[in-house]
Amino acid sequence: MNKSWNVLIDKDIINIMIGDSNVADDLFLEYKMPYMSGPNICDFGAKLGLNKDYWNSDKLSRWMYMENVLNYVVDNNKINLFFKELFNLKRFKKVENIEYHKSAYELYWDLVHGLINKINGILFFDKCHIEYNLETWQFALIDDEVDIKIESENIENIDKQYIKRLKTEIDNSIKNEDFESCVTKSRTLLEEIMIYGIEEKKELVEAKGNINKLYNQFKTLYGMHQDKNMDKRINNLLSGFEKIITSISNMRDENSDSHGAGEKRINIEKHHAVLFANASITMSDFLLSVINNKKET
Repeated sequence: MNKSWNVLIDKDIINIMIGDSNVADDLFLEYKMPYMSGPNICDFGAKLGLNKDYWNSDKLSRWMYMENVLNYVVDNNKINLFFKELFNLKRFKKVENIEYHKSAYELYWDLVHGLINKINGILFFDKCHIEYNLETWQFALIDDEVDIKIESENIENIDKQYIKRLKTEIDNSIKNEDFESCVTKSRTLLEEIMIYGIEEKKELVEAKGNINKLYNQFKTLYGMHQDKNMDKRINNLLSGFEKIITSISNMRDENSDSHGAGEKRINIEKHHAVLFANASITMSDFLLSVINNKKET
Protein backbone atom coordinates (compact mmCIF):
# COMPACT_ATOMS: atom_id res chain seq x y z
CA MET A 1 0.00 0.00 0.00
CA ASN A 2 1.32 3.46 -0.90
CA LYS A 3 2.11 5.76 1.99
CA SER A 4 -0.11 8.78 2.63
CA TRP A 5 0.97 12.32 3.47
CA ASN A 6 -0.93 11.76 6.72
CA VAL A 7 2.41 10.60 8.12
CA LEU A 8 3.22 14.32 8.50
CA ILE A 9 0.45 14.69 11.05
CA ASP A 10 2.76 13.89 13.91
CA LYS A 11 3.36 16.14 16.91
CA ASP A 12 7.16 15.84 16.69
CA ILE A 13 7.10 16.89 13.02
CA ILE A 14 4.65 19.71 13.67
CA ASN A 15 6.78 21.08 16.53
CA ILE A 16 9.70 21.36 14.11
CA MET A 17 7.56 23.16 11.52
CA ILE A 18 6.21 25.77 13.94
CA GLY A 19 9.59 26.59 15.44
CA ASP A 20 9.39 24.76 18.77
CA SER A 21 12.03 22.09 18.10
CA ASN A 22 15.50 22.42 16.66
CA VAL A 23 16.16 21.74 13.02
CA ALA A 24 19.85 21.51 13.86
CA ASP A 25 22.37 22.95 16.27
CA ASP A 26 26.07 23.54 16.67
CA LEU A 27 28.25 24.30 19.68
CA PHE A 28 26.84 27.79 20.12
CA LEU A 29 23.48 28.21 18.42
CA GLU A 30 20.23 26.39 17.87
CA TYR A 31 18.61 26.42 14.44
CA LYS A 32 14.83 26.57 14.35
CA MET A 33 12.18 27.36 11.78
CA PRO A 34 10.48 30.75 12.21
CA TYR A 35 8.26 30.74 15.30
CA MET A 36 4.55 30.55 14.47
CA SER A 37 1.95 31.78 16.95
CA GLY A 38 -1.66 30.64 16.91
CA PRO A 39 -2.76 33.63 14.79
CA ASN A 40 0.26 33.11 12.49
CA ILE A 41 -0.76 29.52 11.86
CA CYS A 42 -4.37 30.50 11.12
CA ASP A 43 -3.14 33.16 8.66
CA PHE A 44 -0.83 30.57 7.14
CA GLY A 45 -3.74 28.18 6.67
CA ALA A 46 -5.86 30.93 5.10
CA LYS A 47 -3.23 31.38 2.36
CA LEU A 48 -3.76 27.70 1.51
CA GLY A 49 -7.56 28.01 1.49
CA LEU A 50 -8.43 27.01 5.08
CA ASN A 51 -10.56 29.68 6.72
CA LYS A 52 -10.10 29.50 10.48
CA ASP A 53 -10.69 32.66 12.53
CA TYR A 54 -8.33 32.51 15.48
CA TRP A 55 -10.06 35.29 17.41
CA ASN A 56 -13.62 33.96 17.15
CA SER A 57 -13.08 30.28 17.90
CA ASP A 58 -12.09 28.03 20.76
CA LYS A 59 -8.39 28.37 21.48
CA LEU A 60 -6.18 25.34 20.77
CA SER A 61 -2.55 24.49 21.30
CA ARG A 62 -0.36 25.85 18.50
CA TRP A 63 0.56 22.38 17.26
CA MET A 64 -3.16 21.55 17.03
CA TYR A 65 -3.76 24.53 14.76
CA MET A 66 -1.01 23.23 12.46
CA GLU A 67 -2.50 19.75 12.69
CA ASN A 68 -5.75 21.21 11.30
CA VAL A 69 -3.81 22.88 8.47
CA LEU A 70 -2.05 19.61 7.59
CA ASN A 71 -5.33 17.68 7.61
CA TYR A 72 -6.78 20.25 5.21
CA VAL A 73 -3.68 20.20 2.98
CA VAL A 74 -3.60 16.39 2.75
CA ASP A 75 -7.35 16.12 2.10
CA ASN A 76 -7.19 18.75 -0.66
CA ASN A 77 -3.94 17.62 -2.29
CA LYS A 78 -2.11 20.88 -1.57
CA ILE A 79 1.15 19.48 -0.18
CA ASN A 80 3.36 21.27 -2.74
CA LEU A 81 1.67 24.58 -1.98
CA PHE A 82 2.03 23.90 1.75
CA PHE A 83 5.81 23.49 1.54
CA LYS A 84 6.17 26.41 -0.85
CA GLU A 85 4.45 28.66 1.65
CA LEU A 86 6.30 27.12 4.60
CA PHE A 87 9.59 27.98 2.89
CA ASN A 88 8.45 31.45 1.74
CA LEU A 89 11.58 33.56 2.05
CA LYS A 90 9.76 36.46 3.74
CA ARG A 91 8.90 34.25 6.70
CA PHE A 92 12.56 33.78 7.55
CA LYS A 93 13.10 37.40 8.53
CA LYS A 94 11.56 36.28 11.84
CA VAL A 95 14.09 33.53 12.58
CA GLU A 96 15.13 33.71 16.23
CA ASN A 97 18.45 35.54 16.83
CA ILE A 98 19.10 35.72 13.09
CA GLU A 99 21.79 38.35 13.61
CA TYR A 100 23.96 35.83 15.47
CA HIS A 101 23.77 33.19 12.78
CA LYS A 102 25.87 32.75 9.66
CA SER A 103 24.85 34.69 6.55
CA ALA A 104 21.12 34.95 5.92
CA TYR A 105 21.51 33.02 2.65
CA GLU A 106 23.29 30.07 4.30
CA LEU A 107 20.92 30.09 7.25
CA TYR A 108 17.86 29.92 4.99
CA TRP A 109 19.11 26.92 3.05
CA ASP A 110 20.39 25.19 6.17
CA LEU A 111 16.88 25.48 7.62
CA VAL A 112 15.11 24.36 4.45
CA HIS A 113 17.24 21.28 3.87
CA GLY A 114 17.61 20.67 7.59
CA LEU A 115 13.84 20.60 8.09
CA ILE A 116 13.33 17.95 5.40
CA ASN A 117 16.24 15.89 6.74
CA LYS A 118 14.81 16.12 10.25
CA ILE A 119 11.36 15.07 9.04
CA ASN A 120 12.88 12.20 7.07
CA GLY A 121 14.63 11.04 10.21
CA ILE A 122 11.22 10.71 11.87
CA LEU A 123 9.59 9.17 8.78
CA PHE A 124 12.31 6.52 8.70
CA PHE A 125 10.29 4.62 11.31
CA ASP A 126 7.26 4.76 9.00
CA LYS A 127 9.44 3.34 6.19
CA CYS A 128 9.08 6.34 3.90
CA HIS A 129 10.85 9.62 3.11
CA ILE A 130 10.34 12.92 1.29
CA GLU A 131 12.12 13.80 -1.94
CA TYR A 132 11.85 17.33 -3.30
CA ASN A 133 12.81 19.74 -6.08
CA LEU A 134 12.83 23.37 -5.01
CA GLU A 135 13.12 24.61 -8.58
CA THR A 136 9.67 23.24 -9.39
CA TRP A 137 8.36 23.08 -5.80
CA GLN A 138 7.46 19.44 -6.22
CA PHE A 139 7.43 17.18 -3.17
CA ALA A 140 7.04 13.40 -3.27
CA LEU A 141 6.49 10.89 -0.48
CA ILE A 142 8.55 7.81 -1.30
CA ASP A 143 7.35 4.48 0.07
CA ASP A 144 10.44 2.55 1.19
CA GLU A 145 8.39 -0.63 1.43
CA VAL A 146 7.63 -0.75 -2.30
CA ASP A 147 8.87 -3.99 -3.79
CA ILE A 148 12.34 -3.88 -5.28
CA LYS A 149 12.31 -5.79 -8.54
CA ILE A 150 15.43 -6.02 -10.63
CA GLU A 151 14.63 -6.39 -14.31
CA SER A 152 16.46 -8.67 -16.74
CA GLU A 153 14.98 -9.31 -20.17
CA ASN A 154 17.36 -12.17 -20.93
CA ILE A 155 16.41 -14.05 -17.77
CA GLU A 156 12.72 -13.46 -18.42
CA ASN A 157 13.10 -14.93 -21.92
CA ILE A 158 15.22 -17.96 -21.02
CA ASP A 159 13.70 -21.37 -21.72
CA LYS A 160 14.76 -22.89 -18.40
CA GLN A 161 12.01 -22.35 -15.84
CA TYR A 162 14.21 -23.01 -12.81
CA ILE A 163 16.41 -20.03 -13.68
CA LYS A 164 13.37 -17.79 -14.14
CA ARG A 165 12.09 -18.94 -10.77
CA LEU A 166 15.43 -18.13 -9.11
CA LYS A 167 15.19 -14.56 -10.37
CA THR A 168 11.73 -14.27 -8.81
CA GLU A 169 12.96 -15.82 -5.55
CA ILE A 170 15.77 -13.25 -5.33
CA ASP A 171 13.19 -10.46 -5.66
CA ASN A 172 11.03 -12.11 -3.00
CA SER A 173 13.99 -12.58 -0.62
CA ILE A 174 14.60 -8.83 -0.68
CA LYS A 175 10.89 -8.10 -0.27
CA ASN A 176 10.70 -10.45 2.73
CA GLU A 177 13.97 -9.09 4.19
CA ASP A 178 15.58 -12.53 4.00
CA PHE A 179 18.90 -11.03 2.94
CA GLU A 180 21.14 -14.04 3.57
CA SER A 181 18.91 -16.16 1.36
CA CYS A 182 19.17 -13.44 -1.27
CA VAL A 183 22.97 -13.83 -1.32
CA THR A 184 22.70 -17.64 -1.57
CA LYS A 185 20.21 -17.44 -4.42
CA SER A 186 22.32 -14.82 -6.20
CA ARG A 187 25.22 -17.24 -6.33
CA THR A 188 22.96 -20.14 -7.31
CA LEU A 189 21.57 -18.06 -10.19
CA LEU A 190 25.07 -17.52 -11.57
CA GLU A 191 25.94 -21.20 -11.17
CA GLU A 192 22.80 -22.35 -12.96
CA ILE A 193 23.30 -19.99 -15.89
CA MET A 194 26.89 -21.19 -16.32
CA ILE A 195 25.67 -24.81 -16.20
CA TYR A 196 22.95 -23.89 -18.71
CA GLY A 197 25.58 -22.39 -21.01
CA ILE A 198 27.88 -25.41 -20.70
CA GLU A 199 25.02 -27.80 -21.43
CA GLU A 200 24.04 -25.70 -24.46
CA LYS A 201 27.50 -26.58 -25.82
CA LYS A 202 26.71 -30.27 -25.24
CA GLU A 203 29.57 -30.51 -22.75
CA LEU A 204 29.71 -32.20 -19.35
CA VAL A 205 29.80 -29.89 -16.34
CA GLU A 206 33.24 -30.34 -14.79
CA ALA A 207 32.91 -28.70 -11.40
CA LYS A 208 29.32 -28.28 -10.24
CA GLY A 209 29.31 -26.43 -6.92
CA ASN A 210 32.60 -24.61 -7.61
CA ILE A 211 31.60 -21.33 -9.18
CA ASN A 212 35.10 -20.22 -10.11
CA LYS A 213 35.87 -23.47 -11.95
CA LEU A 214 32.48 -23.33 -13.62
CA TYR A 215 33.25 -19.84 -14.87
CA ASN A 216 36.64 -20.94 -16.22
CA GLN A 217 34.95 -23.77 -18.13
CA PHE A 218 32.29 -21.37 -19.42
CA LYS A 219 34.93 -18.86 -20.53
CA THR A 220 36.85 -21.50 -22.42
CA LEU A 221 33.76 -22.82 -24.20
CA TYR A 222 32.59 -19.34 -25.21
CA GLY A 223 36.00 -17.84 -26.00
CA MET A 224 35.84 -15.24 -23.24
CA HIS A 225 39.53 -15.34 -22.29
CA GLN A 226 40.95 -11.87 -22.26
CA ASP A 227 42.68 -11.04 -25.53
CA LYS A 228 45.57 -8.56 -25.62
CA ASN A 229 44.21 -7.30 -28.95
CA MET A 230 40.80 -6.56 -27.42
CA ASP A 231 40.00 -3.06 -26.24
CA LYS A 232 41.52 -2.52 -22.79
CA ARG A 233 38.21 -1.28 -21.45
CA ILE A 234 36.48 -4.53 -22.43
CA ASN A 235 39.24 -6.56 -20.78
CA ASN A 236 38.88 -4.47 -17.62
CA LEU A 237 35.15 -5.09 -17.70
CA LEU A 238 35.62 -8.85 -17.99
CA SER A 239 38.11 -8.71 -15.13
CA GLY A 240 35.50 -6.86 -13.09
CA PHE A 241 32.96 -9.58 -13.81
CA GLU A 242 35.37 -12.18 -12.46
CA LYS A 243 35.71 -10.16 -9.26
CA ILE A 244 31.91 -10.08 -8.96
CA ILE A 245 31.81 -13.87 -9.18
CA THR A 246 34.57 -14.26 -6.58
CA SER A 247 32.91 -11.78 -4.22
CA ILE A 248 29.51 -13.46 -4.45
CA SER A 249 31.16 -16.85 -3.98
CA ASN A 250 33.08 -15.71 -0.89
CA MET A 251 30.07 -13.95 0.59
CA ARG A 252 27.94 -17.04 0.20
CA ASP A 253 30.61 -19.41 1.56
CA GLU A 254 31.31 -17.38 4.68
CA ASN A 255 27.96 -15.87 5.48
CA SER A 256 25.07 -17.61 3.77
CA ASP A 257 22.15 -19.52 5.20
CA SER A 258 23.75 -22.76 4.01
CA HIS A 259 25.75 -23.25 7.22
CA GLY A 260 26.78 -21.50 10.42
CA ALA A 261 29.45 -18.87 9.99
CA GLY A 262 30.39 -18.31 13.61
CA GLU A 263 32.50 -15.22 14.22
CA LYS A 264 32.87 -14.59 10.48
CA ARG A 265 29.15 -13.92 10.12
CA ILE A 266 28.42 -10.44 8.79
CA ASN A 267 25.10 -8.71 9.29
CA ILE A 268 23.71 -8.39 5.76
CA GLU A 269 21.53 -5.31 5.41
CA LYS A 270 19.06 -4.49 2.66
CA HIS A 271 21.44 -2.33 0.62
CA HIS A 272 24.05 -5.11 0.73
CA ALA A 273 21.52 -7.67 -0.51
CA VAL A 274 20.32 -5.37 -3.29
CA LEU A 275 23.94 -4.80 -4.35
CA PHE A 276 24.64 -8.54 -4.55
CA ALA A 277 21.35 -9.23 -6.33
CA ASN A 278 22.02 -6.47 -8.86
CA ALA A 279 25.56 -7.70 -9.46
CA SER A 280 24.45 -11.29 -9.88
CA ILE A 281 21.59 -10.45 -12.22
CA THR A 282 23.72 -8.08 -14.31
CA MET A 283 26.39 -10.75 -14.63
CA SER A 284 23.78 -13.39 -15.42
CA ASP A 285 22.27 -11.16 -18.08
CA PHE A 286 25.70 -10.73 -19.66
CA LEU A 287 26.40 -14.48 -19.66
CA LEU A 288 23.04 -15.14 -21.30
CA SER A 289 23.88 -12.53 -23.94
CA VAL A 290 27.13 -14.40 -24.63
CA ILE A 291 25.21 -17.69 -24.94
CA ASN A 292 22.59 -16.17 -27.24
CA ASN A 293 25.23 -14.46 -29.37
CA LYS A 294 27.01 -17.75 -29.94
CA LYS A 295 23.72 -19.40 -30.90
CA GLU A 296 23.20 -16.79 -33.61
CA THR A 297 26.70 -17.05 -35.15
